[in-house]
Amino acid sequence: MVLYKLLMDRIAVNVLKVLYDHEVREKASYSTKLSEIKKRTAMPIALPSLQRLSSMELITMDLVEGEHILSITNKGKEFIEIFDQLIELFQTHEREEQKGVRVKYELTNQEKRILILAYKMSKESGVAFVPLKSLATELYPHSDYRSKMSTVSRYVTKLEEIQLMERKKEDRLTLVKVTDKGFKTIKEQYLKGLML
Repeated sequence: MVLYKLLMDRIAVNVLKVLYDHEVREKASYSTKLSEIKKRTAMPIALPSLQRLSSMELITMDLVEGEHILSITNKGKEFIEIFDQLIELFQTHEREEQKGVRVKYELTNQEKRILILAYKMSKESGVAFVPLKSLATELYPHSDYRSKMSTVSRYVTKLEEIQLMERKKEDRLTLVKVTDKGFKTIKEQYLKGLML
């Protein structure tokens, strides 16, 4: 019941955290004036909260020339370290839940081929961007690439719209590349774990 009251006392927990940060993280003095803590927390600090911390031996409190001087005890430091671990544990869990969201793309067979082929060409050549002309030639080896450029370009535009590919122009050459999102899609959905 005592722990519950402490955890429900936001002021007490914040004061303890400020004292911990001041001494341990900032490597400053082991004691802090109450007026300084008030500035750092930007919240009114009630004496009962300080008395609760003192009675639980988490801080020491002295009155010097009309100013309260506070120091965190070893027990107080341990409390904050464990409290921080609990916060981190729950934040990690929340991040893992957020990571769990996956978008599945329903691409046509030709869009899949373009995505995978562009990635392989990029990997083989050692450059991120590959010429659209080369991609069209690889996709349609038995046709004149010029007759297929507009078709390939339309597919690339669709893949650009969903951020799986990126296009840029250099001089008169159109270059394309598979984005990180595109690579992730290839790996997770179309190659079923095969190494690229």
